[in-house]
Amino acid sequence: MDYQCIIVYTIITILPNRQLPAPADSQPPQRGCLALIKRWIKRAVAAYLRALNLSPNNAVVHGNLACVYYEQGLIDLAIDTYRRAIELQPNFPDAYCNLANALKEKGQVVEAEECYNTALRLCPSHADSLNNLANIKREQGYIEEATRLYLKALEVFPEFAAAHSNLASVLQQQGKLNEALMHYKEAIRIQPTFADAYSNMGNTLKEMQDIQGALQCYTRAIQINPAFADAHSNLASIHKDSGNIPEAIQSYRTALKLKPDFPDAYCNLAHCLQIVCDWTDYDARMKKLVSIVAEQLDKNRLPSVHPHHSMLYPLSHEFRKAIAERHAYLCLEKIHVLHKPPYKYPKEMGVRLRIGYVSSDFGNHPTSHLMQSIPGLHDRSRVEIFCYALSADDGTTFRTKIARESEHFIDLSQIPCNGKAADRINSDGIHILVNMNGYTKGARNEIFALRPAPVQVMWLGYPGTSGASFMDYLITDVVTSPVELASQYSEKLAFMPHTYFVGDHRQMFPHLKE
Repeated sequence: MDYQCIIVYTIITILPNRQLPAPADSQPPQRGCLALIKRWIKRAVAAYLRALNLSPNNAVVHGNLACVYYEQGLIDLAIDTYRRAIELQPNFPDAYCNLANALKEKGQVVEAEECYNTALRLCPSHADSLNNLANIKREQGYIEEATRLYLKALEVFPEFAAAHSNLASVLQQQGKLNEALMHYKEAIRIQPTFADAYSNMGNTLKEMQDIQGALQCYTRAIQINPAFADAHSNLASIHKDSGNIPEAIQSYRTALKLKPDFPDAYCNLAHCLQIVCDWTDYDARMKKLVSIVAEQLDKNRLPSVHPHHSMLYPLSHEFRKAIAERHAYLCLEKIHVLHKPPYKYPKEMGVRLRIGYVSSDFGNHPTSHLMQSIPGLHDRSRVEIFCYALSADDGTTFRTKIARESEHFIDLSQIPCNGKAADRINSDGIHILVNMNGYTKGARNEIFALRPAPVQVMWLGYPGTSGASFMDYLITDVVTSPVELASQYSEKLAFMPHTYFVGDHRQMFPHLKE
């Protein structure tokens, strides 16, 4: 989430330990702080209007009144009032910045960008405009420009919590997780009750496989703001990934109660209910899920349904391919900021074909149960085998066997940077690189997006299309991928004669041979 900053001059003082005087025209008192603040905002509006009666051409008062309108959600009125402030004082950077905020709220992004730039021409060190313009640049996909602007805002104002948090989010998007973590911590140091920073830091820790740390961050965010729907949804995702499905369902339902229009929470809840075989209102749930995906694809947004989960739902082949394509494009966006030139490949193959298998599942996982003997069954006179593990050693015999029977076994979990991991693969001179994850847990498709090998293939771990321009072939069979549906795959289909789905039973249970 990006944090937009608005300059507000109104100061509301909460007086301790005594009854605040009610406004003269007050209605019967409402309970709670929110009602109290609403009443005081009304008084602020009244005070500014009285001030304008005395001094109609006071630009600062117009600007302050506009800020109060903005906070009340009266965006059109705020825009008109900001414009009046600027008309009275054309060199008023704060008013331009706040006008830009209001225009952005209305969806007028081009006009908002112009106003931020005007504020920065008037005052190049205007930290709020730097931060808010960076938010726009980030949304437009100009990640490097956004990063530059966030850093400039922090150079001007090092204690700018929102800019630290926004910069951290951009760094996380680029895979620079340690740097992101540092800036989230800075944001929280500056603003200890920054619930959004806690929640987003939890996302970073989750990506770093620090599940306990992520859980603590989400819990703290909810303690600070119990009505924080995103934090409840993030907490649910931790429970879901840990197999605590009932807790995940409860947290997703809490998130949806707080924020009914929350597509990610709705689709993840649908998946959890499917896991526990809760078919209550299934037809209505699927109808809504399909409509959510249709709207997101129509607006070119990242769908809330994951490609792997899309196979579980009554979605069309076209929708499934489009979901995969959008996730593939996200991988390309992530590697774009690395500015890596295209790799060069060996001009001659040499004596042996070099094949690299890439998987996060070299261990006690169904993928290894099926293919653990594959590395050792290749004809070594013709093929040189490399296995690239994306996960740490789990100490099982499955991992040991694959590592022992591969000519080269490389643990890429020790190289978290996708660019450096791709460099390692390319330096090995791989001819064919096999993606055994697809969109399953632990995948690092950004490595394939960098194209470290001339031919890249999908096999075994994921039966659907990658939707990716950087994957050339899908090894499949005519049952899994009927020829008449070839157009629903972005890859060329390489058909095995019987089935692509190998098994290791002959090697695992030799005593059962006839």
